[in-house]
Amino acid sequence: MKKNLNIILISCLSLTIISCGLIQEESTTTSILAPTASVTTANITTSENAVVQSTNTGTAYLVNTEVTVSNLASITGAADNQSNSVTISSAATNTNLPATGLADGTYKVYAIDDSSNLSSASSNTVTLLIDYALDFDGTNDNVSANGVATELDSSTNLPLSVSAWVYPDNGTKEQLVFGFYKDSAFANGPSVWFGGTDLKFAYFNDSLTAVDTSSTYAINNWHHVVLTIGSDRDGVLYVNGSSAATFSGAHNSGSLNMFSIAVDYDNVEGSVAGNPSDYFDGKIDEVAVWNDELTSAEVTAIYNSGNMLNVSSDSGNYASAANLKGYYRFNESSGTSLQDNSSNSNTGKITGATCTAGFVSK
Repeated sequence: MKKNLNIILISCLSLTIISCGLIQEESTTTSILAPTASVTTANITTSENAVVQSTNTGTAYLVNTEVTVSNLASITGAADNQSNSVTISSAATNTNLPATGLADGTYKVYAIDDSSNLSSASSNTVTLLIDYALDFDGTNDNVSANGVATELDSSTNLPLSVSAWVYPDNGTKEQLVFGFYKDSAFANGPSVWFGGTDLKFAYFNDSLTAVDTSSTYAINNWHHVVLTIGSDRDGVLYVNGSSAATFSGAHNSGSLNMFSIAVDYDNVEGSVAGNPSDYFDGKIDEVAVWNDELTSAEVTAIYNSGNMLNVSSDSGNYASAANLKGYYRFNESSGTSLQDNSSNSNTGKITGATCTAGFVSK
């Protein structure tokens, strides 16, 4: 009887040792597994972010698929415009990885954990497009996107908001940044201007004298300009995230059917739009139109993002994507057709203006 008991005790002890060994072995195996990397499939520009994840903390790398990856050195040794990285501080959590400075092409994501284990390439990819702005010569270059004007309220055209990034090259003449018009019978709707001799932005329509900003703004610099007008006809002109001018009694006669960028129109014989003049000299990027009055918090959110906030989707304090009626990012790189990046297909037409690589910066 004693002998049998000893056998049982030894068996239990052996089982415990074996079980502990299995647990230890499993723990060791888990620690040497490489992380899994993933990326949200998207088309992005060099001013935007890829959304990446890793199952472990460490570092994620956005790498051009033309780079042959066999180890970490093959990533870090690639040309600067072929990969970017970001620290992954929380596992399995969306992390923004900036695409700044990268060449166009298709990219996958790799991840390395804190133990230097490198993942395989992500199964999904992002397509990277070079970000462009339009460069206007101040002589005859312009853009028309008349379809977006008809998206406004037909009786009053209000509320409305327009956002644009503007880089003036010339401050010695009056020049239109953007404006709404009615072709026949002619009406001069809400418009934003720059220049003259005072280096100020200004609001104008045919029921008001021009309202200038209180501050001046340097040429050869990017400025973020937002016009907002409520149903009560009160408006604000924001520059670089702050209110720069206010006004009351905005145009509200309705039936505006022209939206112009970089060229003004006047009333001609027959009461129709004509006599194009006051062409803008400089660069313009990221023009968006809403049939909604943006809040000051939304304006600040757009400004603080540079042009990295895609206004076709709500994000943070920005919540007006549903009211977006036209979104012109100027990333065509060539041609005369201007894509509307909202869901409304209000395609525009480019006349003369040339695409220039780069993106807005504050």
